[in-house]
Amino acid sequence: PPAGPRRASSLAALVCLCAARGAPRASGQFLPPGTLRAPPPGSSGCSPEQVKDGEKFGLKYTYKMVSEHPPNVAYEEYCAELGGVRVRFNDPCAWAHGQAQLTVAHFDGMCKGATRTIHWHDGADEWGYVSAGRLRTYVASPDGLPWPASNNVLEQHGVWYFPQGWLHGLTCLTPESEGGCVFTIVFRNPVSVPIDNHNFDTTVAQAPDAIAAASLSLRLDVYRKMRPAFAGSGGQPVNAMPGSSPLVTMVAPGVCEPDCPQLPETTAAPAAVQNSVEQTVQMPGGVLLHQIRTAQFPFAETMSQERTELPAGAARPLVWVTNADGLLVVTSGNITVSLQGGLAGSSNPAEAHTAFTERHLGPGDVAYFPVGRAYWFQEATGTKPASAITVFNVGTWRSMEMAEAVSLLPSWAVSSNLHQSRAAPVSHIYTV
Repeated sequence: PPAGPRRASSLAALVCLCAARGAPRASGQFLPPGTLRAPPPGSSGCSPEQVKDGEKFGLKYTYKMVSEHPPNVAYEEYCAELGGVRVRFNDPCAWAHGQAQLTVAHFDGMCKGATRTIHWHDGADEWGYVSAGRLRTYVASPDGLPWPASNNVLEQHGVWYFPQGWLHGLTCLTPESEGGCVFTIVFRNPVSVPIDNHNFDTTVAQAPDAIAAASLSLRLDVYRKMRPAFAGSGGQPVNAMPGSSPLVTMVAPGVCEPDCPQLPETTAAPAAVQNSVEQTVQMPGGVLLHQIRTAQFPFAETMSQERTELPAGAARPLVWVTNADGLLVVTSGNITVSLQGGLAGSSNPAEAHTAFTERHLGPGDVAYFPVGRAYWFQEATGTKPASAITVFNVGTWRSMEMAEAVSLLPSWAVSSNLHQSRAAPVSHIYTV
């Protein structure tokens, strides 16, 4: 089928997509290259009063989404052995002056058959990460490219990418007895997650019966018998509770017994990949950086990820990203995060050179790194390892590692800039 405007406008790279052995190949399929520039800053819609209220305990670039905030929505009747399904999303008005360009949601307590309601986002691309369990992802293409739909199963450390406007959903495949599913979703958008979210049931329920029935390929009489079960999804106000338009539903009894239905796995340019695609970089102190850019995940055009493993007490060294904003999510352990320089302006010039340090971020807690600001983070206890992901709003981020960059500059200039009266030895990668 012909390419739609989004894909056709950027068919600039020819990628040969080789499927797994024994699977069909999509050779010569066009995919766009990874983006190199973050989108122009957008508005979160936060009013000055909301930002002021969000900063009443001090300006922050972190949000303790799990350790200090209750769930925004909870479905106690689902997955009761795990304490019910819990959904949290950050308040864009409560950090970074309401100007952070990425937002985030965290799901836990999901179990086999728990399904993130089919939906789409009007203004955000989506990046997801699996912390625990097995998760099925599914997404439909608007123009049949690079496939009509991508169906994939992910395990721990697997990631997915869904473009803005593409209809998609998720189903947990792990039973309660095995701990269920935990996952985090990062959105390439400054707007609060619920505002940008369009649930399938609401859209159908708000349409006239004849139009809704046609969109589901159902006879009108059949549709009218079904509609009462979800009619509340179209009511006012539309909210995330079961009587309206929930964020999570359970599949019908028996559908996932003993196992959820299997679907053919998409292997050519899939919308979800396992961590086997990661490129690993070893840093001092045993720190490991596992990186996924568009080169490793060809379908992910506008987002990317660095997964960091920290041994006890170890630190991810000083770095800044030259072309993207980043959102860090703690995935295990306890981490201290520090950002050098916030979102300063003429009214708050000192913030440009202020260090913002937050101690003891736990799993599900997050930090925001504006483009071009230096940051580091460290395992906080000194006794146990920790891990985190940092998601970027470009397909190919470029980072300036302080240690590497300084080693490339004249040692006498480095010594002078550190106020030394004698030139200090600096290890160089090459001779200046």
